[in-house]
Amino acid sequence: MDYLSLLKEQFNNRIAVKEKRTGIWQIYAPFYHEDGDMVEIFLEKLEDGNVRVSDYGMTVMRLSYSYELDTPKKMEIFGKILSENQVNEKEGSIYIDTRPGLLYGTITQFAQTIAKVSNMRLYKKEVIRSMFYELVKEFVGAELAEHKPRFSMHPLPDRPELEVDYSFNDRKYPLYLFAVKDDNKAKMVTISCLEFLNAGVPFTSAVVHEEFESLSRTDKKLILSRTDKQFPTFADFKMNSNRYISRELSH
Repeated sequence: MDYLSLLKEQFNNRIAVKEKRTGIWQIYAPFYHEDGDMVEIFLEKLEDGNVRVSDYGMTVMRLSYSYELDTPKKMEIFGKILSENQVNEKEGSIYIDTRPGLLYGTITQFAQTIAKVSNMRLYKKEVIRSMFYELVKEFVGAELAEHKPRFSMHPLPDRPELEVDYSFNDRKYPLYLFAVKDDNKAKMVTISCLEFLNAGVPFTSAVVHEEFESLSRTDKKLILSRTDKQFPTFADFKMNSNRYISRELSH
């Protein structure tokens, strides 16, 4: 195929081409993942005369070994990487359609995009940390829906800054649930619960922490003294919250 010969020339013969099946060629080019494996790049001649540069789903599959694209936020980040680099995706396959004469630049662009997608796993903790409140909200809305949660409640109408993240109201004394990621939120929850008590609001409180042990010693003491139940991690909350809320609402 003429464009493959041109491509080899543009890469100074530093690539190899192998036909994997009829009409589909794999390009062995000097683009590598961080673990040293070569980036999987395939070419397919399309009926309109263009060429599709694709990974045939290999990048997402590799990524899934350590980082699943299993939440709306992760998919949003994944989609943003692709759109910013003018790359498409269908059923897990990442691809660009281009003219044969533009293959050299397209393959370089494609390899750079694959590297960015692959590196999502390297900031896994940062992404998860930024998503903590969203993950709690998704879990409450899906897994605790039977308890009829209400979102963003303000028990004191004249104090809108005192917000309850989730309220379960199937009883005389509602259960207020707060999500706490850091010291600032812990302080706000402590103040809110104290103000609710001073105003005579009847309630029971529970807190789901991103990581209770990461709070300062002072904030740990205060939140333990002002709230009724702690879930020290999100994992603990996912495992035990349904049973706890069912028991509380049965009183």
